[in-house]
Amino acid sequence: MPILPSPPTAPAPSPAATPTGINPVQPASTTDAPKQPGPQIGLLAALLVAPVLIAACASTVPIPNEQLAIARTAVTSAASAGAADLAPTELRMARDKLTQANVAVADQHHEHATFLARESQVDANLAEVKARSQKAQKAAGELAEGNRVLREELQRSAQ
Repeated sequence: MPILPSPPTAPAPSPAATPTGINPVQPASTTDAPKQPGPQIGLLAALLVAPVLIAACASTVPIPNEQLAIARTAVTSAASAGAADLAPTELRMARDKLTQANVAVADQHHEHATFLARESQVDANLAEVKARSQKAQKAAGELAEGNRVLREELQRSAQ
C-alpha cells in the first residue's frame, strides 16, 4: 500500500483577523474560559466557618452557675443526712455527676453541664430521702420496741 502525503495545512489566522477573536482552527480549550472556584475552595470555606459557628452555638447557653450551686448544696445536704452510710450508691452517683458537670463547664459544654448538674441534684435528693427514710424506719422500729416493752410491764403490774 503506497504512503500518501498528508494534506497541506493552512496557517492559522490570528485572533485579531477573525470577527469573534476565536481561532477557528484550534478548538476552544477550557483554559480560555473564566475559572470557577473548585470544590477545594468550598471545602476550605466550610472548614474555616464551621468552628466559628460551633463556637457561636456553644456560647449561647450561659454557664450554669446557679444549677451547679444547687447541686452542690443538695450533695452536701445528702451527706449531712447520713447518705454516705445509708445511701452510698446514690450519693456517689450525685458526686460523680457534679464532677462531670464541672468538667463540662471547663470544656465549654454548658448545656451538658446544666443537664449533669440537674441529674446530680436529683441523685443527691434521692440519697437524702433514702437516708432520712431509713433513719425514720429505724426510729419507728425503736419506738415500737419501746411500746412493746411498756405494754409487757403494764401487763405484769396489772396481774
